[in-house]
Amino acid sequence: MLSLPKLILFIIKNFNFLRMKKISKWHENKIVGKPIKGCQLCSLGAKLVLFVTGECHSNCYYCPIMKERRQDITFANEQQISSIDEAIQEAEMISALGAGITGGDPAVTIDRVTDYVSRFKEHFGADFHCHLYTSHSLSLDQMKILYNSGLDEIRFHPPRLKLTTKMKETLKNSTSFDWEVGIEIPVIPDKEKEILEIVNFAIDHKLKFVNLNEFEITEANVEILTKMNYLVRSSVSAAVKGSEELAIGILQKFKKSVIAIHYCSSRYKDNTQLKNRLLRRADKYANRFDEITEDGLLVRARIVVDNNKFISTVTEKLVSDYGFELDDYEIDKMSNTIFLNWLVAKRIGNDIKSKLSDINLTLEIIHQYPYPEGIITYLEPL
Repeated sequence: MLSLPKLILFIIKNFNFLRMKKISKWHENKIVGKPIKGCQLCSLGAKLVLFVTGECHSNCYYCPIMKERRQDITFANEQQISSIDEAIQEAEMISALGAGITGGDPAVTIDRVTDYVSRFKEHFGADFHCHLYTSHSLSLDQMKILYNSGLDEIRFHPPRLKLTTKMKETLKNSTSFDWEVGIEIPVIPDKEKEILEIVNFAIDHKLKFVNLNEFEITEANVEILTKMNYLVRSSVSAAVKGSEELAIGILQKFKKSVIAIHYCSSRYKDNTQLKNRLLRRADKYANRFDEITEDGLLVRARIVVDNNKFISTVTEKLVSDYGFELDDYEIDKMSNTIFLNWLVAKRIGNDIKSKLSDINLTLEIIHQYPYPEGIITYLEPL
């Protein structure tokens, strides 16, 4: 029988194991254990999403990346960029606390990845958390290069859920560096055997986590997945039927796991991650006349004229007849557009169209992502 001091020591040493004996709810997700730092920051919308290249050699049949992006181009969140400075600027716009580096496969261009990570750390400080996704079986030298650049976390995706000999060797070697190492895979409903093998391997080799993503049908993979008889869960969801059920079943099997196993739902990505990131950007991007929705969209009105020369005519009328000041509207000369408060636009809409009847203009209320030429999710003509 253990003495009291030894019993206390035993409990302390095994606290993480004892704590991880149940499935917990985290946002719209389920988890055994505690979410890793990269996931915690993503939930806050505090991670810059750096799509560092669209190139990838894995050729997974379920790849969700749009065909237009499957080339060597780079995006920071929703904007295409051509320099690290632009990525830093976008990170500042969302008050980012880190970056998630994705693709394609970032390992196709490791030098570019290390340049970004090094500059991020230099600009924002060592605590700026960078994690990387890759399906590549990295060599020890490649991982050393990534680690020395300051990478904090690496997430491996065995292509087509196949743990090849090379991928196993990579995963084993990855734990020799002082970073967080895990596996992130889609939960494909008829691939339970492969997923169980992956989770068991992660546990046996003391990785930090396994992220199980709800399988989704996208514009990029809809044709092949439909031919393979995968179905969406409902008419308002891209999630594949049976994926969530399999993920919960796997969590049940491993609810005593000593590593974190995290089921990440499709709805979570929109309802939490994207929403919070848009809210952070809207806070800095919005004009004083904009209204910000709970989803981080801008509610505003726009007046669009068919010729750039009429912009001054419209703005002069806004100032002279309706008392507008300079910060009551915004001009986008590239699109011949004037943005203004949507309630004011409703109030003056008929009147200003009557007074400017000789100009071909449209007046609309829109809900828009907080970016220049941001995606419009709602449009109401006035």
